[in-house]
Amino acid sequence: MRRAPALRAAAVVLVLGLTVAACADTPTPDAGGTPTTTGSTGVPGSTAAPGSTGAVPGSGRGPVKLEVTEVATGLTVPWSLAWDPSGALWFTQRSGTLSRLNGPSRAIAGVTPVGEGGLLGLEIDGQGRMFVMYTSAQDNRIVRLEPDGSQKVLVSGIARASIHDAGRLRFGPDGTLYASTGDAGQPNLAPDPATPNGKVLKVDPNNGGSSVFSRGHRNPEGLCFEPGGRFLSTEHGPTGNDEVNVLTQGFDGGWPGTSGNGIRNYSPSVAPGGCTVYSADLIPQWKGSMLFGTLRGQGLRRITFAADGSVASEEVLYEDTYGRIRDVAVGPDGAVYLTTSNQDGRGTVRSGDDKILRIAPAK
Repeated sequence: MRRAPALRAAAVVLVLGLTVAACADTPTPDAGGTPTTTGSTGVPGSTAAPGSTGAVPGSGRGPVKLEVTEVATGLTVPWSLAWDPSGALWFTQRSGTLSRLNGPSRAIAGVTPVGEGGLLGLEIDGQGRMFVMYTSAQDNRIVRLEPDGSQKVLVSGIARASIHDAGRLRFGPDGTLYASTGDAGQPNLAPDPATPNGKVLKVDPNNGGSSVFSRGHRNPEGLCFEPGGRFLSTEHGPTGNDEVNVLTQGFDGGWPGTSGNGIRNYSPSVAPGGCTVYSADLIPQWKGSMLFGTLRGQGLRRITFAADGSVASEEVLYEDTYGRIRDVAVGPDGAVYLTTSNQDGRGTVRSGDDKILRIAPAK
């Protein structure tokens, strides 16, 4: 019987220092040395001084002081966050449990955790329908959870493995459901249009089935959209060459032939996880920023973009404070929520791990 998560809301001391990139992460060993975080734009890593979280130009508002609070503790590798139409927060745990914050939990039938696999992505549409991606005994699959407890299988036959299962689900601005899949440790699958692995898929949320949106991916764990519709992703490279990409229909990430082709690249690896683009007003200095967690990097990255869409600057926040960060999402309250991933076999377990954390203006 799985332990029910202990939930509490205790204030955590905010670490205001913002540092340059200094860590790395993928399942491959750390190459060591000083990371190179210069992307195709030639922008170096963060140059922000501690505490300098400048306001958005033209916003008319200065930076606000932030604090971090614990929303949930005692979890087992929380992987994805999503809110239903009522504003309730739901989250998956890789062990196979789907939970509502301060509410019930249920084990999702068929989940077979193995290595990096298990219960992964979660999305909820405007009707309140829930979609999850998980590892079964045979494959990785995407299902819609029905009100009667059954599952409508939308996509199956995605090769599973102990590594590179990707697993992120994201609805686009037009209501299209996208899913990221990894190469399952078989790089030759990524460029092959006949396989669903190493792809970003467009999924029919009503009747099932999928088509290839982009290919040539190794392990893309983050999918997110800017308010204008630009599609961004984060991806794990091989011993470095992690990427932030702009995805378009027919995009080819180049794996396994090449890597490190993004608008932002990281060597040694930081292992980027889930991402979001901050468009709320609660934290004015983050408006328009791309936020994503890092696993080996063990922090939160904040990227800003120039008018032409290139990377303008980057900050590293909370580095080595909470450990491995798996998912990042913005709640209906405008706050930013993070999940730690310290119980996944690669992290250092801290007291109360794993956790959901909330970042918002200090009271």
